[in-house]
This record gives sequence, structure tokens and C-alpha cells, in this order.
Amino acid sequence: MIEDYSFLGASDREPQTSTWETEPNTDPGSANIVFFTTDLSKNALGRTYCLWQLATSLGWSSVVVSLQGETIWEPLRNTAFANACLRMTRDEMQHALALFDADLYIAVKPLEASFGVAMEMSALFGIPILLDVDDPDLDAHLSWARPIRRMAKQILKPKELKVAKQLRSAARRYPTIVSSPTLQSRYSGVVIPHIREDMEAGRPHVTRNATVAFVGSNRAHKGINLLRQAVSQVQDLHFKLIVTDTPPIDAKPWEEWVGMTSLEQGLEIVSAADIVVIPSLNLPYANGQLPVKLIDAMLLGRAIAISKVEPMPWALGGHGVVFKPGSARAIEAALRELANPELRSVLGNSARERARNMFLVSTNISRFEFAVRSAIKNSTGTS
Repeated sequence: MIEDYSFLGASDREPQTSTWETEPNTDPGSANIVFFTTDLSKNALGRTYCLWQLATSLGWSSVVVSLQGETIWEPLRNTAFANACLRMTRDEMQHALALFDADLYIAVKPLEASFGVAMEMSALFGIPILLDVDDPDLDAHLSWARPIRRMAKQILKPKELKVAKQLRSAARRYPTIVSSPTLQSRYSGVVIPHIREDMEAGRPHVTRNATVAFVGSNRAHKGINLLRQAVSQVQDLHFKLIVTDTPPIDAKPWEEWVGMTSLEQGLEIVSAADIVVIPSLNLPYANGQLPVKLIDAMLLGRAIAISKVEPMPWALGGHGVVFKPGSARAIEAALRELANPELRSVLGNSARERARNMFLVSTNISRFEFAVRSAIKNSTGTS
């Protein structure tokens, strides 16, 4: 038994006892997995949750470890997944992993806080690594598409740029899974998109006074200000906007700002909405990112409008409205098109069917198992 680790389960934060010792894995159909994640308190934990669901559905034993995060990211705080998450120091992690009979380390994101730590522990214990790339993190850090900014980083942040280059080089040496074909073109590997369990379709599309929802983190590349402008321009249609963030000082009467929500609350908001808009800008942090809220909206049968930033058009597959990124006027046009409840119903139903064919646990479990077993079987002890 390992005691006094910060075991971050459910809603409490008190250190608890965690049983790490496992019997040697003699079941050829089983696997013991350690997920390395960057920060238990950040939204990147959502991707770890997806992969953990796949491992759990296979009946595998798994644990999630990180050097960072005082609390579990709020949307996942009161879930069974939270009970699999451990924050610890490097020394504690080294001691714990020495006792855990791991078959594979999965590094979620090619970043120093996850991939770097996984490589360090792999060198100590000889456990193979499978790298997961779900966002264009390294591409954004390296500023490949913005040479002037990259030159500035070479001058102002040479150490950060050097580490990013080393991680990008190391990523080529390990088996990889990715969240979309966009990232597959950069990193190769097996495509394992964000996944969900199936859910019932949301509220029927009947009203012309539509509610528009944005559920997710409000960051600069998300384009929320453009969405707000567009909704203000369709007030002749009496549209309402709901956003999961704290209200700004210039919040409008037709806007509802609900703050950060739990996973269940976020799904309830999407389920009750008529239209879900994802207005991502065509910037390095967005290009290659697959927002899981898009998959939620598809499974819940919502009418969806997205900016033309891959891999979102790939995921939606034509079952919604795609608009030019960075244009409030283009978002306004999409909203006016989706004012028709009959059209929203048709698009919502077809988007739901696409999501059920592509983004469920059941439709991705075999590819995940293949990727894991291949990484274990073909390991050469690279470090």
C-alpha cells in the first residue's frame, strides 16, 4: 500500500490511501495502463478521460498520473474517472511505478509535463510508450506557420523552443495515436477521435426563437466575440446566446453566462439548445483541434454551425453549416439559415447518425486495442 499521495477523487481533496500493487499480468487479454497527463486541473484532462473510457471498456486496469493539478478539472470532478487520478511528486511517482505492473505508458500530449515524464519513467523501468496527440500543441509552440513569431521565440524564449524541438523529434520515435486525420498527416499513427457513450437526442426542433449555445473554454482562438456580434445582429429573430463562462462587463440582455459547468450540466445545456456554434479562428492553436463539444452536439442531434477549420468539417461531414473563420457576418448568415426548425431537425438527425457511427466508445474500441497491443508487442525499448 502507498499512503499519503494526493488522491484526487470525487469532490474531496484529502490525501487518501491508494492500492497500487498489482498481481503480475498473466491474462493475455488484459493490460495494465498508466496514463501520463499534463495537469489534472486543466481541460486537457478531457482527452485522458476519453482514452481511459476505452481502456475501462476493455476491462483493463489503468491509473492516471500527473505532476500538476491541485484539483480535478471541474467538469470531471464528480466522476468515477476522478478516482483513477493521482497527483504526485517525481519521487513519489518513481516509487509508485516501481510497484505497478504496467504493460504500457500512454503519454497524453507530446509535452514535457506528460511525454517528457513518461520518457523519464520508461528509461527507468523499461515500459514501452504510446504517444497520444489530440491537439496541435507542438505546432503552435514551434510556430511553423508563423516564421516571424518563430524568430521572435528564438530570441526571447530559446529554451522553450529548444524543448519543443526535442519533443517533436522524440515524437517521431514512438508509436502514436491521434484524434483526427489532420493530426495523422503530421504525426502518422492510428486515428482515435474523442469518444462518448451514446445518449438520447435532445429537445425537438420546433421553435423559431432559437437558443444558441457555446459550451467549452472561452479562449482567444475560440472566436466567442465574433459569435456574440453575430447573435446581436439577429435580434430581429429573438435569438438567445448561452455561454459557459463568467459574464463580461458588457454582457447583453439576450446573453446568459453560466460559468464553468460539470460534464452533466454542459450536456444538459447542449441538449436544450437549438443551435451549437463553434466559431474557432484559423490560428495554430485551433488548426488541428477537434473540440469534444462538437461530438456532444452531434450525438444530441443539435443543428451545428462551425468555422471551416480542420478537422471540424471532417468530423461534421456536411451535416451542418460551415462558415468562413474569423467573420461575424458569416456566422450571422449561418444563424439566419438555421432559424428554420425543419432544417435544424434534418441536420440534427443526420449529424447524430454520423456521430453514432464514428465517435462512440463501441466504434473505436477495436482500433484502440490494436494500437495498444501493437505498441506493447513492437516495443524496442526506445528512450
